[in-house]
Amino acid sequence: MSLVRHQTILFVGSDPETARLINKTLTLAGYHVLVTDDPNTAHTLSDQTPTLIIADTTPGVGELAPARILRERFVTTPIIALTRLPDEILSRAMERLRLSSLVKPVTPALLLATVADEIEWSQNQGTHTRITSPLETLDISEDLVFLLGDPRFAPPLDVAYRRTPDMESALARVNLSPSNTALLDLFDGQHSLADIISNLPHLEPKILFLATYLVRVGWLVP
Repeated sequence: MSLVRHQTILFVGSDPETARLINKTLTLAGYHVLVTDDPNTAHTLSDQTPTLIIADTTPGVGELAPARILRERFVTTPIIALTRLPDEILSRAMERLRLSSLVKPVTPALLLATVADEIEWSQNQGTHTRITSPLETLDISEDLVFLLGDPRFAPPLDVAYRRTPDMESALARVNLSPSNTALLDLFDGQHSLADIISNLPHLEPKILFLATYLVRVGWLVP
């Protein structure tokens, strides 16, 4: 039986649409999911401490209030905050509360990747490099974004690409974190690059950069 079956995810948030997406996506992936809109009573949902907590936020005063309440109750449990793109003030507040971030709007692919990476890192601290959000450490200059936007260089967006045997062999030889594995799984021949980019708007230049590289080296083909 998969270890995922023994992992419980607690979602705390008041937005019904987000709650449904979190519940459906993680349940289908084999997690046991608990949902509540009240951070003050979240600890009463189960006798067992959750493996991981996902806390939704609302921009404005007290944006991280639910996460702060949860951190006081669950001192060592990893917590992912669903946030806007963090600025310096928000980033510092999250660091003090020991929170990871998943930028909204949430997509199933990034949700699963972030949850898997966060759990793996919390259970095996120090054994692999932590990249909570795929490609977040990649520095993309304005000139590079402009270059990749040139149709003479960037791959067509409306084409579905598949991974080649050479790429599969290379992936089999390296120990990628779950977040990076899930990121490469996006290029599975079932979605065009345009579809992928539209679902990952805050990573658009980096997704295009990665796809362009993989096409150029022949690891992605139409």
